[in-house]
Amino acid sequence: MQLRFKVPFLVTLVVLITSVFLALSSYQSAYKSIGAAGKQELQTTANLIQNSIQEQSTKALARADLISRLPPIQQAFRTNNRNQLLDTILPSFKVQKERFGITEGQFHLAPATSYLRVFAPDAPQEDLSSFREMVVMTNRDYEPRSGVEIGRRGLGIRGVVPISDAQGPIGSFEVALDFKPILEALKKVNDFEGGVFVDEVLMSTIATLTPKPDPEKIIGGLRNQDSTNWQVIRSLVSPDLLTKANDVTLKIENIDGMDYGIALVPLLDFKGKKIGVIVAGRDFQSLTSQARGVLVNNIVLAILQVIVLTGTVWVLFNGLLMRPILALGNLIANTVRDDVFITVDDLSARRDEVGQIAKSFELLQKRFTDMKKELGLLRNNA
Repeated sequence: MQLRFKVPFLVTLVVLITSVFLALSSYQSAYKSIGAAGKQELQTTANLIQNSIQEQSTKALARADLISRLPPIQQAFRTNNRNQLLDTILPSFKVQKERFGITEGQFHLAPATSYLRVFAPDAPQEDLSSFREMVVMTNRDYEPRSGVEIGRRGLGIRGVVPISDAQGPIGSFEVALDFKPILEALKKVNDFEGGVFVDEVLMSTIATLTPKPDPEKIIGGLRNQDSTNWQVIRSLVSPDLLTKANDVTLKIENIDGMDYGIALVPLLDFKGKKIGVIVAGRDFQSLTSQARGVLVNNIVLAILQVIVLTGTVWVLFNGLLMRPILALGNLIANTVRDDVFITVDDLSARRDEVGQIAKSFELLQKRFTDMKKELGLLRNNA
C-alpha cells in the first residue's frame, strides 16, 4: 500500500476506534445517569406510599379522637343508646365516606366487642378479640392506636381511641380509611398505577364480610385489594416478585417490549408485620428512549468525527506533503534520467520543510549543471 493511502488509513482507523470508544463511554455514562434518575423517581414513589400511609393513619386517629371527645357521644355510649349514637354521627360520616374515603366507623366494648358499626347498624355484636389486636390493646392499655389492620370488612388504615367520661372508661371508637386516596395520589402526582395486595389466608379468615375476589386477582398467596388499573398491575407482578418483596424493592424491567419502572413496598400492619405488598408501576419508555437517543446521537457524532478528521488528514497529508514530495521526486528522476532541467521556484519559495528540500534540489541542479559543463569541456579537449 502506498504511503499516501497508508497514513490516512491508519489515521482513519485510530480516529474510528477512538470515536467509537468515546461514543460508548458517553452512552454508558448517560445510561447510568438516566437509570439513576429512574431509580430516584421510584424511590420517591416508594417514599410517597409510606408517607401517605402514615398520614392516613394520623387522619384516621384524629377523626376518631374528635368523635370520642364529643359529650353527646360519650353520653349516648354510656347510656347504651345506639339510636342517639347513630343520629349524632351518621350524617357527618356519610359525607366523610363520600369525600374522604372513610370506610368504617365502629364503637367497641372492652376488650374488643363490636358494639355498633356506623355503616351497618343492624349487624350483630361480635367478639373481635381473636383478630383485632389494635382494639384489644387500646382498651387494655387505654391508649390510642393507629396503623394498618384487617377487619371484617377488609383491609383498613385505622385509628382507635378509648372513650371515657367522668365515670371512667366506656369503650373505644374506630375510624378506618381505605387505600384508594393513596393510589389516586400516585396516579395524579407521579402518573403511577398502583395496587394493594394482602395475604389471602388472613383476608379469607378475617374479612368475612367482603366478597371473594376473582381467582386471577390472587397471586402468590396475595389478594389484590384495590388497584387503579388492574390490567397494568397484573402485567407487572409475579408470585415470586411479590413473595420476595420483604423490603422496598425498585426495578426497571422490560415487559412485552416495554420498559416499566416498578416500586414494591411491603405492607406492614400496626405492629410492623408484613401482611402484603403495595405495587406502583409506570411506563419508563420515555427514559429508555432518552438513553437510546443518546446512543444514536453519539454514533452520528462519531461518524461525523471520522469523516471530518479523516478528510482533514487526507487533504493536509496529500495536499501539503505528499504531492510536493512526489513532484520533487519526479523532477529529480527527470533530471537524472532525461537530462531535463525544470525550475522549482514555486516549491523553493515555501517556508517549510518542503521549501528546504526544494532549495536543496536547486543546489543539486546547479551542481549537476556544473558537472555537465565540465564533462563537455573535457570532451572538447579530448
